[in-house]
This record gives sequence, C-alpha cells and structure tokens, in this order.
Amino acid sequence: MKKGTQDMLEKMISSIDDFSIRTKLILTVISIILVLGVLMGSYLNVVQTNMMKTELNEKGISITRNLAENSVNPILTDNQVRLQWLVKTIKESEPEVVYVFITDEHGEVLVHTFSGGFPVDLRSINPATDDINTLLLDTEMGYIRDISCPILEGNAGEVHVGISQENIRTIADKFTRYLLLFVLLLLIAGSNVAYLAGSVVSSPILQLKRSVEIFGKGDLDHKAHISSNNEIGQLADSFNDMADHIGYLIKEKEKASKEILETRNYLTKIVSGSLDGIIVIDDQGKIEFANEAFIEISETSMDMIVGYNALSFVNGDNDMRYFFNSPDKNINFIKEMNFHAGNGKMKSVTMSIAVVEYRGEQKYVAVAKDITEMKKLEQMKRNIIANISHELRTPLNIMKGYVEIALDEPDHQKRNSFLERSLKALERQNWMIQDLLEVARCDDELEKMDMVKTSINCIIDMACKSINGKLDASGLDISIKKGPDMFVHADPEKLAYALTKIIDNALKFTDKGGSIEIGTFQEDRGAVVYVKDTGVGIPNDQKELIFDRFYQVDSSSTRKFGGNGLGLAIVKNIIDQHEGRIWVDSVLGKGSTFYFIVSGF
Repeated sequence: MKKGTQDMLEKMISSIDDFSIRTKLILTVISIILVLGVLMGSYLNVVQTNMMKTELNEKGISITRNLAENSVNPILTDNQVRLQWLVKTIKESEPEVVYVFITDEHGEVLVHTFSGGFPVDLRSINPATDDINTLLLDTEMGYIRDISCPILEGNAGEVHVGISQENIRTIADKFTRYLLLFVLLLLIAGSNVAYLAGSVVSSPILQLKRSVEIFGKGDLDHKAHISSNNEIGQLADSFNDMADHIGYLIKEKEKASKEILETRNYLTKIVSGSLDGIIVIDDQGKIEFANEAFIEISETSMDMIVGYNALSFVNGDNDMRYFFNSPDKNINFIKEMNFHAGNGKMKSVTMSIAVVEYRGEQKYVAVAKDITEMKKLEQMKRNIIANISHELRTPLNIMKGYVEIALDEPDHQKRNSFLERSLKALERQNWMIQDLLEVARCDDELEKMDMVKTSINCIIDMACKSINGKLDASGLDISIKKGPDMFVHADPEKLAYALTKIIDNALKFTDKGGSIEIGTFQEDRGAVVYVKDTGVGIPNDQKELIFDRFYQVDSSSTRKFGGNGLGLAIVKNIIDQHEGRIWVDSVLGKGSTFYFIVSGF
C-alpha cells in the first residue's frame, strides 16, 4: 500500500515538473489561497458558532429563570390562566423559543404551548436537578436545546423552555457561503496576479526558447535579444556566445563536408549513369555505396544495401571471399555467379571487382551485370531449336521408314497401309509447318482478319469436320453439346482453326478411355466456346504460361507428349484479334477445360 502511494506521488510530482513556470506559479497561489481560506473559514466558523451558541444559551437561561420566578405565585394560587398566559407570551415574543411547558413537583404538566397535545417523549426529560440544566435534543424540527429550571428549588415544579438551534446553523451556512464567495473572488484575483507575474517571469524564458528553436532550425546568425540584467539576461548572453562559437564550428564543418561532397557527387555522377550495378566495398567487406542499377538488380532499397556485407548477396562465395582475404591486391576478380535478390529471387550475374586506394584507405569497386534474362533466352533458344528439330525430324523418319518398307512389300494391301501411315506422318509435319507459318503471319501487320457475321455453332461444326478423322481414331468419348445458337462477329476460318488447336491439344493430353466435351453457351457479353477433357491437367503455377510461344509444361527432349509449344499461343493471338478472352480451369491429374468468348453480333 505504501509503495503504491509512493509511486502515485512520484508520478504526480513528475507530471507537475512538466508544467510551465506560469502554470506552477498559478497553482502555487491557488493552493495557498485554498489552504488559508479553508483554515481561516474553519476557524471563524467555529468561533462564530461557539459565540452564537453561548449567546443563545445565555438568552435561554435568562428566559427560563424569569419564567420560573414569575410562575411561583400562579402555581401557589393555582392560577392556571395566569400560567398559560405566561408560557404563551414567552412563546410568541421570542422567535427562538420552540416550546414552553411547566410541570408540578410530581412531574405532571401544568401548562404547555403544544397545539397538538403534549409530546410523551418530553416527559421526565432533562429534570431540573440543579439550578439550571440544558440538554440538546434531535427532533423533527431540527436541533432544540431544552433548558430546565426548578421552581422554589423544585418544591413547586420546574420550567422547561426549548430553544431552536437552527438559526445558528442558518447563520453558519450563510457565513460559509459568504466565505466561499470571498475565497472564489480571491482565487480569481490571485490567479490573475499569478498569471501576470508568471508572464513577466516566463516571457524572457520563452523568448530564449524561441531563439534556441530558430537557431536549431539553421539560422546561425539569430541572437536572443533580452535586455534584463538578471539571471535570464545573463543566460541569454551566454547563449549568444555559444551560438557564435557553434556557428563558426558548423561553417568550418560545412566547408570540409562540401569538399568531400563534391568528390562524392563527382563519383556518383560517373556511376549513376551506368547500366551495370556498381558498389564500393570497404576493407571489412561492408558496402559503402551502391548506384541505382545495383538497387534494381538487388530489388531492394538503399537502406538494405549500404552497411551490409557484400558476401551476403552471393551466399558467401568462396572465390570472392578468397579475393577479399588475398594479400595480393594487384589482381582483378571476374566471375559468373548466383546472386540473391532482396525478394528471395535467384539471379545470374557477372561480377568483376578491382582494388582501389582512396584517401589512404583500401576500397573494392565491384561491377555486377545482370545476365539472368540473357541466360533464360539462351536456354529457351536451345530448347526451341531442340524441340523444333525433334518434332520436324520425327515425322520425316516415320515417312522414310514406312516408304522404304512399302517399296519392298509385295502385298498390295500392306503396302497401302504403310503408305497411309506415311501420309499421317506427313500430315502431322504439315500441321507443324502450318503452325510456324501462322506464327509468322501473326507477327505480320499486313495480315488482316476477315470479320463477318457468323453462327457460333457453325464454327463448332467447321472445327470438328476438319479433324473428324482424328476424333474418330482417338479412342475417346467425344461429345458435342451446342447451346442456343447466336451470331458473332468473327473470321470463321480463323476461329475454327483456333478451336481445332484446342481440341487437338485435348486429344494429345487425354489417354484412351477418357472423354472430351465440346460445347457452347451464351453470356451477356457474347458466346462462350469450351473444350473439356479428362486429361493430365495443368499445374496452377503454369496456367498463364501455357499461352506463351514455345512454352511447354515439360520442355525436356525426353518428354512424353510431342508438340512445338505454338498451338495455344496461336489460339490466344486469334482470340485477341477477335477482342475476346481465353482462359483455362484445370485440376492436375483430373483434366482441363479451355474457354474462349467472342462478342455477339
């Protein structure tokens, strides 16, 4: 408990320390006025209340004694009327008197001033055993002081007079209100005086604070103009002297920094225009500088490059580490290596490093050339050449073999069978050559589409008719589900050709026993054609890549499925020329559904 109270006091003191001088002065004056007001008010209230109580008690005692003396004869003569007149007269003439009653020597009430009957609770209360007895009563009408006095030393009875104490409380409350009003006015006056005094004290301090802020913002010639000769004025003079000295030091520092900056800017201008990444490395292997090209290669920010170890980008390459640790600094380092970009990508770069000396320190200047795309293109080129060569050579070998067999085959029926197989191989090669020509035509701006109003279901019929032999010989369950027919704005020959490429793709990747569904349906924007198969499916990360030229999910020379990787690229180009859209939904191992949409007429 004590520790909690101590912590609370420390927090309170800490918060007060943050107040301004003016606020502290106002709070101090207010606190003094409040303390003095409370103490003075309490003291005066107690003194006044005691004085009023004494005065009222003395008055009540005087009234009670006089009534006791005046009641002797009426009691002895049994003059009830006279007694009633006496108590009534006192009740009506004295506003503080609440009640009056007289009892005989046996305690029986002779007369009283209660209109509703004598209260039972007042019987035998505060007996007049001495000369004068008083008792404070708490009643429904408030506090009443009962004063009793014996008549003829109690032999003839006793007199009771009830004096109300509420007037004392009313006067005390009124006094308290006046005192509170006085304290409030004193607080307002004291606060204003404290505010003015605080302003006088804090004004030069605030002026000095503003001068410090202006100086801190770079105005080195600014001075604090405070004319007083007190401690604040002396502090201002000391600040001005300090400002002069700091200004001199800063100007000298700026002069030296300018020389360094000019040299750095000169080097920066040289390397900033380079398309290759350039970094400067200190003798500890930390990067000191990097140009924009290196930031682009690393795909990160300058903050994540400067200050970091250069080896961290090349995964601590041993040859590069050996170069940094080698005592022979007259050799250059050139090597093709893997580079770790900031986003986790792995790139291929050619890194060349040379040792230079700058201001007596040994530095390394490294030039990094990003060859990632070039290597990808080289690999793609090799794959394309290998695939095209393989795909074109395969049907030629088949034709050559069957023709040679047919020449030596005496059986006319077998010879025709061999020639038919040769013809199918020739047709396959013709398709591949047609694909290559189609790609070439797609790149020719003179190639135009013959756009006419045509039926979408007729496009389905044209496509299926052109490859009817393939469909029949596929061994697959082929179904055609045409939706409501509609006219589209299209080149029928091109659109049918695009559909045949999609169907041919489904035939190639669907094993025997599977199924292919070809159909159409309408959408608000036009007609949708789809080809659904139960083939091998496409991985999620390659759904967008399959529409690129020469791209194949399996591009190895030992792949299971043939093809040159042009079919879907040709399809996409034709659909794009129709201002349509093509997409695919596929689950690996369960099949694919290709869709394309063309606008209605």
